[in-house]
Amino acid sequence: MTSLEKHQRGLLALIKHRAPDADDAWLRQISGSKQMEMLAEIALWWRLYQIKEQCRYTARLLRRLRRYEQTVKAFFEANTTSPYIEKLSRDFLTSLTVHPDALISAVATFELACLQIPLSSQRWRIVWDREPTCVLLALDQEAAIPPPETDCHYVMQVGADVPGRAMCTRCANFFPGSF
Repeated sequence: MTSLEKHQRGLLALIKHRAPDADDAWLRQISGSKQMEMLAEIALWWRLYQIKEQCRYTARLLRRLRRYEQTVKAFFEANTTSPYIEKLSRDFLTSLTVHPDALISAVATFELACLQIPLSSQRWRIVWDREPTCVLLALDQEAAIPPPETDCHYVMQVGADVPGRAMCTRCANFFPGSF
């Protein structure tokens, strides 16, 4: 590894709030500087902006839940991220498809499926705990997000082979794993 490459990797580690190479005196010297913190803030701001523009519904939901900045920051610091917005968005949304909050998971999976339609013949199945159209409209219109429904779930199919690219079915007396 060249000296330049070591410095570049070290700078990236500092931007992502990771420990730099202990053998590099220059990286140790700049690690706590105001300039390094400013550079890290700019890098995070850029990621926040990119994801807000590309992942519209997920970003709006996370902002509404006051989790947007911390979620993007945690993703950025923990993962290798692409400079290409299309790949960054897919990777970010993929990371949220397994989120413990069912609504965050459903919205992120829906957006990921929509981004993937032109690239894949895959059909996505997304289980929602509330009517998805109402959720998406609420996010578009900055209205109240409907609460979960306890007596049913909604199963959404998304894919290039689905009429209209998406369809949703209300399932009463739904039991996870029943289909």
